[in-house]
Amino acid sequence: MICLGKNQQGADLLTGYLAKTLDAARTAELNQHVQECADCRSLIAVWERLDEFAAPEITPGFDARLYARIAADEMRPSWWRRLLWRPVAPLAAAAAVVAVLALFLRVPGTPDASKQASNVEIEQVAQAVDDLDLLIPIGSDR
Repeated sequence: MICLGKNQQGADLLTGYLAKTLDAARTAELNQHVQECADCRSLIAVWERLDEFAAPEITPGFDARLYARIAADEMRPSWWRRLLWRPVAPLAAAAAVVAVLALFLRVPGTPDASKQASNVEIEQVAQAVDDLDLLIPIGSDR
């Protein structure tokens, strides 16, 4: 028998053992292993102790108090909105101003796109059109 903690099916074996759904041969084999292995014995002891735990009784009016608290929490703004919303609005406005300035202001020495376009020779454009014509298969409709 392989230890429950070292076996890939250990959780299934443990569940079946505790639920008493294993066949007799497998249960006997696991009982023998538990007698020899302290780790498995303590693991089963913990699970058996958890089965003995009895949940305390719910106090009267618990549901009503719970639903009232949930409703009160839904009415109150969340903590992140209260703490972060007010500082976020000015920061977002400042970021928008910086973005607009970055779009309209140019760093000196950077070439202007319109000036670069005027430097293109008409012969280069004609050559590019001719090259594109070579790529279109013969007999295809444009």
